[in-house]
Amino acid sequence: MLEDLGLTPEEERVYRALVGRADATEEEIADGTPHAAKGATAAVLASLRRRGLVTAHPDRRRFMAVSPELSLGVELIERREGLQRAELALNELVEAYRTGSMVRGQRELVEVVEGVEAVQQRYVQLQLSARSTIDFFSMGGHEAVGPETTQENRALHRGVRLRGVVDESFLRQPRGTDNLDEAVAEGTAIRTTREIPLKLIICDGEAAMLPLRGHGPDVDPSILLRGGLVNVARALFESVWERALPYGETARGSGDIDDTRLLQLLLAGLTDTAAAKQLGLSTRTVQRRVQTLMVRAGVSTRLQLGWHARHHHWV
Repeated sequence: MLEDLGLTPEEERVYRALVGRADATEEEIADGTPHAAKGATAAVLASLRRRGLVTAHPDRRRFMAVSPELSLGVELIERREGLQRAELALNELVEAYRTGSMVRGQRELVEVVEGVEAVQQRYVQLQLSARSTIDFFSMGGHEAVGPETTQENRALHRGVRLRGVVDESFLRQPRGTDNLDEAVAEGTAIRTTREIPLKLIICDGEAAMLPLRGHGPDVDPSILLRGGLVNVARALFESVWERALPYGETARGSGDIDDTRLLQLLLAGLTDTAAAKQLGLSTRTVQRRVQTLMVRAGVSTRLQLGWHARHHHWV
């Protein structure tokens, strides 16, 4: 499309009509461009002549198209040169920003983000900017970076690998396990642990955001880390990830999806009552199911049941 070279749709239609013939009158051009506005051909021809795309016979009645290679080729070269100048100017601005004051350089490594709205904005920006990986810790309780700020699906669709560790309090909150099941179904790798040290998100191993006050439901204010400081956050995540229990693997032995979820919740550290609430069952029903699973596994304690479930791929 010639709009990228500055031509209007009407100018492009008239120019294309002329390119395909030796010459033509205004009336012939109008007949060859039925979508053009009535009486507009003369104005379009005048505009094309000013731009050097069309010339007229001495009698001013017939018009010819100038070679596209000559007319539009010059236009294309000028636009390329303009883009190159803009790119050079952008590079100069980036370099000026990077080599600014020492305070600005420090801010690039550690940025304090204050206010719920600002924290949410940075959290979304990090997820949208991720190119290869997103690693995160999540816990239960009210938080600024809740479901309305998550961009996990969009990241997954771009091919970004997501890993998350959630704690016991996350599993206890309303729809906690439903949210995890949906995340696992989309492709996020989830592990659970009794308690995580703090809320955290790491993108591409190059930027990390965590609460300034450390552990707790509040994430305002937060700090954004870049450069070598991110290595500390990466080491913390990998340490917790290695010790956490996988969540959401397909059952191959228990034969009942509810039993599989029950085992997942119990292995994650939930009590019978908390697991029953997540599953919509009574505590007594959960206890009966656990006893049934122990009989099926041929064990006499819950510890043995957990070992059996893990080593026989029940979860």
